[in-house]
Amino acid sequence: MHNMKKVYNIITMIAMMVMLSSCNNGEQAKEIAFGKIKNMAQLGTVEYTISKLIIADDNAFYTFGDRKVIFSCKATLKAGIDMKSFTKENIVINGKNVTVYLPEPTILSMNMPVEDIKCEYMKVNGLRQDFSTEDRNKLLVQGEESIRKDIASYGIIEKAKENATTFFESLLNQVGFENVHVVFTSKDLKEA
Repeated sequence: MHNMKKVYNIITMIAMMVMLSSCNNGEQAKEIAFGKIKNMAQLGTVEYTISKLIIADDNAFYTFGDRKVIFSCKATLKAGIDMKSFTKENIVINGKNVTVYLPEPTILSMNMPVEDIKCEYMKVNGLRQDFSTEDRNKLLVQGEESIRKDIASYGIIEKAKENATTFFESLLNQVGFENVHVVFTSKDLKEA
């Protein structure tokens, strides 16, 4: 069902661009473009699956024995463009040239399914107790925070930007715009 919605949005966008290219009035074209693009609340352009090992080695000096645990987990990150702040002022049409101002890509969602979290290794010796459910949950939260902290090193935002640019350039070229320029801005889009 979700894929059908994406296909419908793409078909709607193509139809909008065909109507847009046949319009003589630039303001009318801008209104049509804004109406159709604004219906896309989010444009997901890339999805990554990240595998992470979470390692805890708890051997405090005041205890007899130690305890260690290693979890493996997978997180799915989706990145793209949040279109909520997009306005008609973010589309500039000049004959066969169009510039589209988009917000910087962001992480749209992060999912770490429970079934993809596995205890790979656990060792508890001496007078130590097993890792409690609370201990395990804290470790998993640390793992999620570590993934979020490392997002920049994965290149997912850059890839989302590249894919969004390709998407808009291809779509707008297909309906007759000769020069398509996509600009990403972290400013309020209304000022772009």
